[in-house]
Amino acid sequence: MGKKIIAGIILAVAIFHLAWYAGSRLYQNRKLPDAQTIRQYQDNIMKQMKMNVDRSVMEETYITANGNRLHLIVAAVGKNAPTVVFIPGTTAYAEVYAQFGYDMYKQGFNVIGFDPCGHGLSGGPRGNYTINELVDDALAVVKYARERFGGKVALAGSSQGGIVAFYAAAKDDSPDAVVCHNIADLNGKDNLVLSRIRPPRILVPLCAVFMNLYGNYSFPISLYLDLSKERFPDGTDAATLIKRDPLAVSWLTFRALNSLMRTDLAKPVENIRVPVMLIHAGKDNIFPRAYVEGLYNRLTCRKKYLLLENAQHLVMTNNVPEIVPPTAAWLREVMR
Repeated sequence: MGKKIIAGIILAVAIFHLAWYAGSRLYQNRKLPDAQTIRQYQDNIMKQMKMNVDRSVMEETYITANGNRLHLIVAAVGKNAPTVVFIPGTTAYAEVYAQFGYDMYKQGFNVIGFDPCGHGLSGGPRGNYTINELVDDALAVVKYARERFGGKVALAGSSQGGIVAFYAAAKDDSPDAVVCHNIADLNGKDNLVLSRIRPPRILVPLCAVFMNLYGNYSFPISLYLDLSKERFPDGTDAATLIKRDPLAVSWLTFRALNSLMRTDLAKPVENIRVPVMLIHAGKDNIFPRAYVEGLYNRLTCRKKYLLLENAQHLVMTNNVPEIVPPTAAWLREVMR
């Protein structure tokens, strides 16, 4: 009888893992909605969020980078004008930040927003990526921007995108400046405050072994981040919007989580030479102010800090009028 129970348990565990893995792969390789469905949703959300964007200036194109097809949205001022390449946050894609991109375009910048691998309309398994892969995507778009427009190119990013921009500045001096809404050093220690999953430091290596073992298994983003507290101007919380959005990434792989928990910077914070602008919301529920300011104070490069005291995490969608003018002015100064 005991052997039958053990055999039954082993079979149940095996079936569970097979079902979980099959479900993960189905999600990662799901077919994207048709263009009409996507456009209708995006038109509706722009009205809902009261975005004032002239979409006629937005051009959609694709490039191939690091084995994936990347989707780009380009608002072109013209040759030799400065360019801003924008990196979206976790779960998101370029269109979500259309107001920021459009307002920067009106300030005289070419703007290229892109969907990182595994996000939006870009190629790659949904939610299966590493920070270094996103960095490589960003640098590939910087190269594209320089070849297409000439002139100087800055990287900007929000939340996870801000981390990616920060990591790009540590890896490569090709961006002329970076604008980071949030920064982090994913050292597996201090950065654990950014996640709902906060193992004791002594257990981080063991967690890494687990996440390597289950690397291609997916889990709900809600286990990693509590986005129910983050609200857009109309009152809708980010968690609800993600469920409705046909392009949003709602599940991540443990491979992605492992990267977000521990990825070494290419060089120490103190050795970064690319000018850095930090944007931070004083009431950010995800990135503690003391944490980001601690990293900012270690920077020895040319830098600027824009603090929105009473804002919450979603500043790159909710506080665009407060962010664009000082960001544009700083970029003109450092990219002169």
